[in-house]
Amino acid sequence: MIKINKLDNRIIGFIQKYCFEILFFIITVISLKVRVDFIKFESQDYQNCLLDWFNQIKEGGGFLALKQEIGNYNIPYLFILAILTYIPINPLISIKIVSIIFDYIMAFTSMIITYKLFKKNKDKNLFALLVYSIVILLPTVVLNSSAWAQCDSIYTTFILISLLYIIKEKYLKAFIFLGIAISFKLQAIFILPLYIILYLCNRKFNLLYFFIIPIVNFIMCLPAIICGRSIYSCISIYINQTTEYTDYISMNFPNIYALLIKPIGGSNLIGNVDKAFSNFGVLFTFAIFAIIAITLIYKEIKLDNEDIISISLFSILLCTFLLPSMHDRYMYMADIISILYFIINRKKIYIPIVISFISLYTYIEYLYATRNMEIQYIALLNFIIIILLAKNIYENLKSKSESKLLNE
Repeated sequence: MIKINKLDNRIIGFIQKYCFEILFFIITVISLKVRVDFIKFESQDYQNCLLDWFNQIKEGGGFLALKQEIGNYNIPYLFILAILTYIPINPLISIKIVSIIFDYIMAFTSMIITYKLFKKNKDKNLFALLVYSIVILLPTVVLNSSAWAQCDSIYTTFILISLLYIIKEKYLKAFIFLGIAISFKLQAIFILPLYIILYLCNRKFNLLYFFIIPIVNFIMCLPAIICGRSIYSCISIYINQTTEYTDYISMNFPNIYALLIKPIGGSNLIGNVDKAFSNFGVLFTFAIFAIIAITLIYKEIKLDNEDIISISLFSILLCTFLLPSMHDRYMYMADIISILYFIINRKKIYIPIVISFISLYTYIEYLYATRNMEIQYIALLNFIIIILLAKNIYENLKSKSESKLLNE
């Protein structure tokens, strides 16, 4: 029989003692290697937009160029590009490095949220490591930063920090970080219905907190204003974004319009057949959330941490499914929050799997111009997963309502 010597015992003991730290390190190294493999890939967005904006800012004097109307992104991201113009690195690499750094901050924040949700569970370390690993290796997260050179991990990170403070019931900080998120990307607003519903149901913060969002956005635009850009020019960036792609009611995004309207010429672009049609989509979305809010208020439902995660996921999915002029990457927040939803509802593993598949479909279509399924089928899959998620949320809230009645 083979004897285990003292060295073997020490090695095994070390691994047992630091198993989570070792696994964390291994996952991080693997995820870095995966990103390095994509680092030289140039997407159309980088070639046609980001590189052009970078060069304009650099030629305009770095920070001084912020007074100019460059690109269609808000000031905070242009400020980051301005910083990068002073660093002697290939802009493709430097732009991607910023997004990759936020990939890890985002995954780490997801891990902290998991700790908070499972603080009394003996397996909280395992759950937190599992969430970190899935988020940092999620195909859409990897492709978004290291291949596409996009910055969706930035605003999603701030959304997660905001959710963390919501869970901690530190609402002032939650709204500050929500404002920061929205100042980076308007898509962050897809989660706003959660905050409105939370205000109406739990009544633990003041209505005035919602004014923090535009105040933070104004503060985040100050670098450009100081450099000479008008306040109206800064404010109108998001207004212009909402009217920029009105010719298309959906751009490579599998939502309700892909089910109703045939794509243009074999592409995944869906033309806007009538402005009234897209206006109806906006109003219908508002109506759905209004009905949900009124029902929850009538039933006197108080939302807990599980509800916060579930409704935030539902809010993002419903907004992107019903609102017009959605783009490929707009489900990014849902990709991440679906992992948190899964860790709370581990029997619902199909929900993050399907959501990630839907998002990945749009990424592959855009980055590599290839697809094996028509967008209508993916849109149908999207609709089904929204219905199933709504059913799960309804059953959960119903059981709480019934439990409350029994205890009265």
